[in-house]
Amino acid sequence: QIPGGEDQVVRNEGKLLKEHGHDVFLYSRRNDEIKRMNLMEKLCLPFTACFSLRTYREVRKIILEKKIDVVHVHNTLPLISPSVFYAAFSTHKPVVMTVHNFRLLCPGGVCYRGGKTCEACVKKGLWQSVRYGCYRGSKIQTLICACSMQLHRMLGTYARIHYICLTEFNKEKLLQIKQISEKQVYVKPNYMSGLGEVIPAQLRDNTIIYAGRLEENKGIRVLLRAY
Repeated sequence: QIPGGEDQVVRNEGKLLKEHGHDVFLYSRRNDEIKRMNLMEKLCLPFTACFSLRTYREVRKIILEKKIDVVHVHNTLPLISPSVFYAAFSTHKPVVMTVHNFRLLCPGGVCYRGGKTCEACVKKGLWQSVRYGCYRGSKIQTLICACSMQLHRMLGTYARIHYICLTEFNKEKLLQIKQISEKQVYVKPNYMSGLGEVIPAQLRDNTIIYAGRLEENKGIRVLLRAY
């Protein structure tokens, strides 16, 4: 609902691929759709968040009609759902997912609660998140997320995907999911186009620039203390 870094990464990488002669077809959904849903559609959300037949049919049709070679996923929550993976599996196309946060480990996505790092879901199970309502402050919405994650862990969905992590730290955390092996995970920082001339390190002022939302879990206080 609010454009962020993840959206910019999708745009940047799509542009880069096109510049190098690749065909790119973007499939996206907007969470604003939820506001326009009727009562029955909203009641079905807990189920469609686990597996959306609409997504499965639409993505599978795109893969076949556009002759897609690789399905690259950035975010499935809540409307697209992991059914996008099964659309690819059914057509025998490889799937890669860029992991922008800790969503596969933590329904809240940030492993952060009450002003501190929290790994309760990693160590004690996903149901810890429901206790605290970690997703959008709602126990019901958190339960839906946790159920979807647990279901697809049991089905082995995540074992059939390749992953792009932004840092070695992200990779280390992702490998805590037992069904994901190291050979499935790659580290690639986010791409962005050049911003002009690079100033040599010895000529730079002692300056730090932070670009991002002003939120506690972004670690801004840590950055300020370090500076």
